Amino acid sequence: MSSRELVILSVGGVKFVTRASTLQQFPESRLARMVNDDDPEFKLVNGEFFVDRDGALFNYIMDFLRTLQVSLPTDFSDYQRLQREAEYYGLYPLADLLSQEHLLKPRLEILEVRFSLQEMQAFFRIFGSCSTTIEALAEQITVFAGQQSGQGWNSPFSSQKQLVPLPLERPSHHDMVFLCGTEYSSGDQVMARVCFHKA
Repeated sequence: MSSRELVILSVGGVKFVTRASTLQQFPESRLARMVNDDDPEFKLVNGEFFVDRDGALFNYIMDFLRTLQVSLPTDFSDYQRLQREAEYYGLYPLADLLSQEHLLKPRLEILEVRFSLQEMQAFFRIFGSCSTTIEALAEQITVFAGQQSGQGWNSPFSSQKQLVPLPLERPSHHDMVFLCGTEYSSGDQVMARVCFHKA
């Protein structure tokens, strides 16, 4: 059996085809023992190994075996179930990673836009909770400021100008600063429109 190149598994009714070497990535795992006919629970029936487990979660197990990385959808929430599956298959490095759920979940990032007037200088500041987000945004946004002629977001500005961002300040560069100019006073209603350029 160890010389077999391709292995077919039916996990909870979902069929997977992979190389034997992929299942043998972790020699102490039950999947490696299965390929070597060393685990009596996994039986070869009609050329397929039948595994009575969750087929949808096994997809992530296979992805880990192929890439040695954990890649989960942003809305994934079944960390504990997937960890249980990893433990069942004896894939303890994956189980250990999944136990650190906070490292795998995408972090919520907050953007906040503020207008400030300091010593006759007007600024728009875009604050971000993550500096790498701000650095990425610096390449992709343009800010226009002006007086808005209508009520909605799609209303045109009666007059507008493109703002130039000031250089990001290190080491604390969690915000982008756009200088509006010196022609504004504290009573002015100034609007900003942020345009994202798709990569």
